This record gives sequence, C-alpha cells and structure tokens, in this order.
Amino acid sequence: MSKINKQYDFVIIGSGPAGSILAWNLAKSNFKVAIIDRATNIKIFNDKNSFIFTPYINNSPNYYTPLFSNQLGGNSALWNNKISLITKEEFVSGKWPFNYEELLAYSKNLAKQLDLDHQKISFVDDFKNIKFSRSTRAKKLGNLYFSLKISDHKNIDIYHSSSPVNINSNEDCVKKINIKNIKGEISELKINKALIFCAGGLGNPHILKNLLKDHNTLIGKKLSDHPHINIGNLSKNDISEFINFSKYFINNSEQMDEDSLFLSLKNYFVGLQVDFSQDPSRILKRLFIKSRSFLSKKLLSLLINYYSLFLKFLSLLKIRGKYSFELFFSQNQNLNNLMELDPNSKDEFDLVKSNIIWDFTRDELDIYNHLINQLIGKEGLLLKTNNFFKFRKNKIMAGLHPSCTTQIDNENNLGCVDKNLKLKGYDNIFINGSSVFPNNGFTNPTWTIMTLSNRLSKHLEDL
Repeated sequence: MSKINKQYDFVIIGSGPAGSILAWNLAKSNFKVAIIDRATNIKIFNDKNSFIFTPYINNSPNYYTPLFSNQLGGNSALWNNKISLITKEEFVSGKWPFNYEELLAYSKNLAKQLDLDHQKISFVDDFKNIKFSRSTRAKKLGNLYFSLKISDHKNIDIYHSSSPVNINSNEDCVKKINIKNIKGEISELKINKALIFCAGGLGNPHILKNLLKDHNTLIGKKLSDHPHINIGNLSKNDISEFINFSKYFINNSEQMDEDSLFLSLKNYFVGLQVDFSQDPSRILKRLFIKSRSFLSKKLLSLLINYYSLFLKFLSLLKIRGKYSFELFFSQNQNLNNLMELDPNSKDEFDLVKSNIIWDFTRDELDIYNHLINQLIGKEGLLLKTNNFFKFRKNKIMAGLHPSCTTQIDNENNLGCVDKNLKLKGYDNIFINGSSVFPNNGFTNPTWTIMTLSNRLSKHLEDL
C-alpha cells in the first residue's frame, strides 16, 4: 500500500551533478520537483571517506572499481571541485548531434549563474606543439547538493534512501512512478511533465534495464571509462620545465588552476599532468574500494597509509623519485564492454543487480602505448628517455567516470536518446549524465554534465 501519493511536474532520479543542477534550475522556474536518491548517508557535509562499493553492482573486473558516495549530491561528494568543459577536439571526435557553440553558450550561462570565470573552464592553447586545456578547482562547489542548497528550496521534495521500482506509463507517456525506501514502504508519485534519469553512467542503465526490460538493447552497452596510470620516477629537475602542467598541490597555484597536456591518435585522447610518484599500492586500494567488510576496510586502510609513509621516506632519502606523470586515456565505443543484469542477485530495493564486463582491445593497448611513447620515450615530445613505458592494466585506476551506456544519438542513428536527451520510444522520459556521452574523452566530465543539465532544463521548461 502506498504511504505517499503526491504530484510533481518533474521527478528526477539522482541528486548528483546532473540531478542537482537540473532540480535547481527547474525549481527556480517555479516547477514542483521531486528528487529520488538511494543514498542513506544524509549528513550536511562532505565525507570523502564514507564511500562504498557501488551497491547495485555484483561483479566487475579486478581493475575496474567504481565508487559510490552513498551521500546526497552523488559523486560530487567525492570530486575535488575540478571543473573543465570538454574540449572542442573531444566534442567533434564524438560526433555530438548539436554544435559545440551551443554547448559553449550553455556553459557560459551556467558559469555566470555560479559566478565562475568561464575563461578558466574552456581555455585551450599550445605548448611545444602539444595542446593543453585548463581547469580550475572551484572550492565553493563542493558537494553540489549542499552547495546549491537543494534541500532548502520550497519547490523541491527529497526522497532519500529510496529507489524507483516501477514505472506506470500510458502508451509512450509516463504518468506515475512507484518508489520504495529501505524500510520497504512504497510511494506513488504522479508526474505532470517528465521523468528524468540522472543516476550516472552505471546507475542510469541499471535502473532502466530493471524497469524498462528489453526497451532498447543498446542500454548498458558501450561502457567506456578513462583509466588513469602513473608513469616514471622523476626528480624535481626532471619536471621543472613542466611544472605548469601539474596538480594544483604541486604547482602551488593560488587560483587553484591546472593545465593538462593532451594528444590524440585515431580518435583516442591522452591527457597528462605531473603528479607525485606512482603508487604501487593501487592493488590494495582496489581491494579497499571493493571490500564490503568494515574490518577488512580498516586493515587495508592501515596498510595503505603505512606503505605511503614508507614511500615518502624513500623519497626523502632520494632512493626513489618524488614525481611521476599521470596519464588519463579516453576509450572508444565497444559493444563488448557493458553492464548486464545478474538474475542471481538483488539489491536492498529488490532490483536485480548488474555485472560489469569491461576490458581493452589489442588495438587500444597499441594506441595507448604509442601515445605514451610520443610523450615520454626515445623521441618523447616532453621527456626523452631510453625507458620504454607500457600501459599495464594492473597499474591503472578505472571506474571513476563510467560513460556512454545510454548514448546520445549521433549521425549513425545508433543511440538511446535524441539530441534533447529524450529516451527513444517515450515522450516524457529523459536521461542526463555521463551515460549520454557518445565517447569518453580525457577531460573530467563533471562540468560538461552540469552544462548538459543547464541545457536540458531550458528544453524541459518549454514542455
């Protein structure tokens, strides 16, 4: 039996960067909005250490470790406030079905609303025949849910610790949605205008595959990410020429600005920044992320911290270098990389969990290695060395930016959503977030997701 029976103009699934910006805009335009989020940690501040392994994923490869903040604000609770718009090069490579100037206009509009310097978010220039893009750390944009004061808005109702469990539609139009909370209570929400999925690159396809079975066979496929890997064992002298292309905590930028060098090859991209020395404890970190036991997390945390101190000690003794190059790679479409439902497992809301299948093709590995050695190698554009560095799966961190699982329609007509982010086959279901990206570039996707929400809100206001 329903505990609540309420009516809203818009119902949004997810309170992360996509959902918070969308709700914020729509509520300001006097629409009544509901936000549904499965987060159970509803503290009023960020807690970067409270994340858990994604609760709707049953299995994933050892080298793929998605994070789930378990907080209102989604993974904006875990980000480091790094904002940068996708570059025109990445946008053109992805064959988005609208032009870059339109995206740029909505990005400028959002920056104006948030009182940010847009020049820092979209700046691209050259260094030694290598392009670089700029990002900045906007401290005031921590957890976006709290930064935008979503819970204080009279036009927004929040249903935390809850998940959609059923969609009621009349032909191609959704009229109602049922949600369940962790106590097992069911509520019915009536929808006047639209239902919007903003649950992320893994959350969107997971819920859609549960609630709209066999609607579109592409949902959940083409899972892409951008794996990070640290390479090199560098001294301060080695990096002196590239100090401007380093993490903000290394270049000591008072403005918190960062520049990332980038190269492309066959529609693949690699971004590069100077970072502290590579961390051999990444295997422990992966185990920590995937652990579901409090005791094992505590033990792994201690091991990681002690190991980090040991490495710093070696660095002080100059036994190992203090710095490395961090490289982050794009990934193109591959139908073999996907999320699929696992009928043998269910989550706390009685939805079927998903398994992740994700890997690299031989061609991708060849391209990654070629890009690495274009930058760092015998003929390296940045650093000439006789060392041959390889892309190794056991050295990467991946799963932080899952994308492309409900791809926007491009010129090949093979997407899940149209250029206005409307789900094909439905008149009033929309999707936003990294899941709609047609490709996964090297740029942190958060600001682009926020910009897409700004664009989508203008479209929804006219429904």
